[in-house]
Amino acid sequence: MRFHRCLFVLLALLVIGLRAAEVDLDEFPSCAITCDEQLFSDCSLNNTSCFCTSDSRPTSLLNCVSSNCTVKEYFTTYKLYEKECNITPRQGPSVVSAATLVPFILATFFFITRIIAKSSGLAGGWGWDDYTIIVAFILGVAIYAINCEMIRYGFGRNIWDVPFSDITKFYQLFQGLAVMYKIQISLSKISVCLFLLRIFQTRSFRYAAYALIGVNAGIGISWAFVDSLRCLPTRLTWTGWTGEESGQCINFIVSILINCLVNIFVDSVLILMPVWEVIKLQLPLKKKIAVALMFAVGSVLTIIAIIRVVVFWNNRWGINQTLGLFPLIHWSVIEVQISVMCACLPAFRALVGRWFPGLIGSARRTYASHTREGYNKHTGENSNINKSVSYSVNYTSRSETHSVVELVDVDSKHRA
Repeated sequence: MRFHRCLFVLLALLVIGLRAAEVDLDEFPSCAITCDEQLFSDCSLNNTSCFCTSDSRPTSLLNCVSSNCTVKEYFTTYKLYEKECNITPRQGPSVVSAATLVPFILATFFFITRIIAKSSGLAGGWGWDDYTIIVAFILGVAIYAINCEMIRYGFGRNIWDVPFSDITKFYQLFQGLAVMYKIQISLSKISVCLFLLRIFQTRSFRYAAYALIGVNAGIGISWAFVDSLRCLPTRLTWTGWTGEESGQCINFIVSILINCLVNIFVDSVLILMPVWEVIKLQLPLKKKIAVALMFAVGSVLTIIAIIRVVVFWNNRWGINQTLGLFPLIHWSVIEVQISVMCACLPAFRALVGRWFPGLIGSARRTYASHTREGYNKHTGENSNINKSVSYSVNYTSRSETHSVVELVDVDSKHRA
């Protein structure tokens, strides 16, 4: 009997202790009241006629609470201050926004057209560049979905207006999105490099392309690990905002800034490499410009990356991270979708050339025919020539700088 009484007393004390540890969200914390009494003896927090009409008193109070209270007490004070002074809470963005939905739809459209083109045997058929972009597209869909879920948990609102449990969930989602973003962007660029290796055969270009693939793989893997292990213990990544646990975290602002600058540099190299190869080709000027512009479309991704780093730098966050992180993630979601779209544009062009050749001025040209009907189609119906000629295609480059496609007669017995 005594044992049950002791157990009951211990449970009662535990419940009382937990309730005491919780922050009452309907009343100002005791430390906030202490700050108010120390700063303003003639005006209490509940006297809105004098407290809310002043610009300096709320700022001084919140600075005092930030220095002397816990994070949860600071958020509670800020929320109740806005409530007492009839300040409308900041409304968060809509879950579905045109700014992120339109790029997502475009990326999905161009990805589907790429799959159709590859399934039809166009754009060089299936290769490693297709498999990498498939994974990148799947990650892009996941990133878009996580961004929508983050908005449901207070993303884009002031952090003191978000329930404490939702703040922890927000940081968990942000952690997953950050890791996925690093991998997705690297895979998209690797896919482009693998595609360019199908086109340009010079030794210097291939060395540069393989080096760029290695750099992108290193960036994706290393920064994914950095984001995953930026706090020790790792749970501090989503619980460290409370300041209730001890541990160590890296400076996340510096990490993001370095990653942004490295990506911009890699994007610039990836654009210049194919454009330089096109300039060296012996093509008419208009053709050079058209082909170079096709590869230069990737500069859109670089422009977005630059906008992203500028927006990030101008909105470096403090304690209000649900709001401060929003511009960075907003442009990250757009960048992810644009990367998929740019990687799929060549396959889309090939598909349009097959279905609507007049739109891009393309026309299929036959260099050899194996039947009389096929040969007469090019020489005229009245031709008396009736031969069957076989050719093979020799893709060997004649020089380091001028790659050509050479037709070789493999049937030496036939002469016109």
